[in-house]
Amino acid sequence: MSEEDETGGRFPLTFDDLEKLTRVIKLVRERLPKMNPACLHTAASVLLALERLPSTTPGVDVIFNFEQSNTDGNWGWADITISEDEFRLGLGQHFYEPLIGGDTETRVAFESYAGEEQSEGEIDDWLGIADVISRQGQVSIEQDNSDYDEIQWDVESEQDLAEQA
Repeated sequence: MSEEDETGGRFPLTFDDLEKLTRVIKLVRERLPKMNPACLHTAASVLLALERLPSTTPGVDVIFNFEQSNTDGNWGWADITISEDEFRLGLGQHFYEPLIGGDTETRVAFESYAGEEQSEGEIDDWLGIADVISRQGQVSIEQDNSDYDEIQWDVESEQDLAEQA
């Protein structure tokens, strides 16, 4: 395997990051019973890609949101962006005051790029907010540009792959 294949096909996640990602996966799984069919379709690729981390999943290109809306125009979200090259956990909120107007704030809590040396941010920062929003809100798909024909759905274990080498 070339050096580019070795580093380009993996995100620079620590053991601690991977432990915390089990909680991210759990949040997505807990919402499955309340998702509509389109969200379930996308959630399947999100879960597959999350469970394969730190390895990349060619074909996946999704922005998956937990959203919490409010009738007075204020709302917040926690999103998962995952593609073959990028993994990011983002947070945002929109404030609205009828006499003043609205403003939107977004930030990246955690980000990792395939082939880079290290990730930035803290998954715990995202988890604290996403946990509340996922319980009180709904799921939406901001973007799904995945190539579902390219995604390898039947995953072989790392041990199986090592034995074939």
